[in-house]
Amino acid sequence: MRSFFKLLTVFAVGGLAYGLLEVIVRGYTFISMGVIGGICMVIIHLLNDERRNRLGLFTVMLVSSAFILSAELLSGEILNRTLDLNIWSYKDQPLNIDGQICAVYAALWFGLSFIAVVVDEWVRMKIFHEPNLPIFIRKAKRASA
Repeated sequence: MRSFFKLLTVFAVGGLAYGLLEVIVRGYTFISMGVIGGICMVIIHLLNDERRNRLGLFTVMLVSSAFILSAELLSGEILNRTLDLNIWSYKDQPLNIDGQICAVYAALWFGLSFIAVVVDEWVRMKIFHEPNLPIFIRKAKRASA
């Protein structure tokens, strides 16, 4: 049950944080963006577990940004193209795919994934009282038995 509560908390933090970021930058957001932000934050949280065990920060950021970009493409195809909600369009951006994702935002998601790892560490420490692991350090690899 604690694991479910933890993931639900991480989802809520991610959804609210991304929605707030959109309101600050664009002046508005959509509920679907909060849901997608929450899902992405849960994935980053799970990847951060792996960073704490064996993955490097760069790898976590790379996989996180790839997941975010994939989620953006999938949700854009459904929300913008199929349902015609027109939540965003990158048609004017260079190197875009179907107007749903582009190179500029791919780089932005990479940087944002670092911030998400920092937020995840804060949630772990402040809400779930887990020991703080410095962002740029991972645990030593476990010795073979």
